[in-house]
Amino acid sequence: MVVTWRNKNATMTDVFLIRTLAASRRTNVAVLCAWLVFSCQQRPKPIRPIQGAITESVYASGVVKSEGQYQAFAAVSGVIDSVYVREGQRVSRGQTLLTIMSDQQKLASERARLAAEYASLPANEGRLQEMRRNVELAIEKFSNDSLLLARQQRLWQQKIGTLVQVEQRELQYNASAAARKSSQRQLADLRRQLALDSRQSRLTWRISRAQEEQFRVMSQVDGVVFDPLREKGESVAPQTALAILGGTVNYMLELQVDEYDISRIRGGAQVLVTMDSYQGQVLEAVVEQIHPIMNAQTRTFTVQARLKHPQPGLYPNLTLEANIVCAYKKNALLIPRSYMVDDSTLLRKNGDRIGVRPGLRDLEMVEILSGLSARDEIIQPEQ
Repeated sequence: MVVTWRNKNATMTDVFLIRTLAASRRTNVAVLCAWLVFSCQQRPKPIRPIQGAITESVYASGVVKSEGQYQAFAAVSGVIDSVYVREGQRVSRGQTLLTIMSDQQKLASERARLAAEYASLPANEGRLQEMRRNVELAIEKFSNDSLLLARQQRLWQQKIGTLVQVEQRELQYNASAAARKSSQRQLADLRRQLALDSRQSRLTWRISRAQEEQFRVMSQVDGVVFDPLREKGESVAPQTALAILGGTVNYMLELQVDEYDISRIRGGAQVLVTMDSYQGQVLEAVVEQIHPIMNAQTRTFTVQARLKHPQPGLYPNLTLEANIVCAYKKNALLIPRSYMVDDSTLLRKNGDRIGVRPGLRDLEMVEILSGLSARDEIIQPEQ
C-alpha cells in the first residue's frame, strides 16, 4: 500500500501514525484473504442421491420368556409348612409345590365336616322314622273315629242313643282328621328341612375344603420349577410370590417398545435379535402379539415375538436387543440424513432451499419420495 506525503508541516508523530495505519490495513487484507481460502476449502462437497435398498425398523429391548412362564402366588396368610419341589425339577399340572400351615383353617374345616355328617339324611333317619310312625297313628285314629261316627249316626237314625253322642263322635272325627293332616304336613316339612340342612352343611364343608385347598399351592403348567422363591418356615401373605415356573420347549421374546414407535408395528413383522449369549449372531423372529395397553410407568408397550429357529441353551430372563422391521424398499432414492435441513427441506448446490417429501428412514439414510431427482446436486447444511 502506497501512502502519499503531501503536508510539509507534518510532525514525526503524524508520520508514525500514518505508517502504523498502513501496516494495519495490510494485515487485515492478509487475514481476509486467508479466511476466504479456508472457507473455500471447507465448503461441503455437493452430492447426488443414490439408488439403493433401505429398511426402516424400530429398536426394542427385552428378555427371553418361557412359554407359560408365571409366578405362583400365595392366596392366604400363614407359614410355609412343607416344600415339595426343588430348583430345576420337572412338574406336572396340579402337582403340589408347597403347603401353608393354618391350624385355624383346619379346625374350621373339621367343624364343617362334623356339621355335614350331623345334618346328613342317614344321621336323621330316626327322626324320620318317628315322624312316619306318628303319621301312621294319626291315620289309624282317623280311620277308627270315622267308623265310630258312622256307627253312631246309624244308631241315631234308629232312635238309639242321643244327639249329644253323635255330636261328640263328629268332634272326635274332625279332630283326628286335622291331626292326620298335621302329622303328614310335619313329615313333609321335616323331610324338606333335613334335605336343606344336609345340602347346606355339605356346601359349607365344600367351601371350607376349597379354602383349605388355598393353603396348598399347585403347579398350573407341565414344565419346570425355575426358582422356588421361598423355604419352609417362611411367613407369607396374599400375593407373595412363591415360585417361578414355566415350560422348557418353547420360548417367547418379550420386547418393550416405546409409545412413539408402537403405531408402526404390525403382527407378523420380522424381528432381528441380538443377545450377549449368542455374540456375533443375528437371530430372526416374528411378532406374534402386541399387548393393547401401555405401561404407564415406563411409557412402553409389550410386544411378544417368537424365534423362527429356536436356539439351544435358551433360558428365561436372558436379555436381548431387537430391531423390528417396519418397512423395506429395494430400490429407493436415498440421501444421507445429515443432508436434511429439517424433516422436509434440502439445500441445492447453489444454496437454495428445496422442499421434499421423505419416506423410509434408517440410522444413516433417508428415502426421498418427491421434490428431488437423481440428477440434482445438494450440499450439507452447516452444523
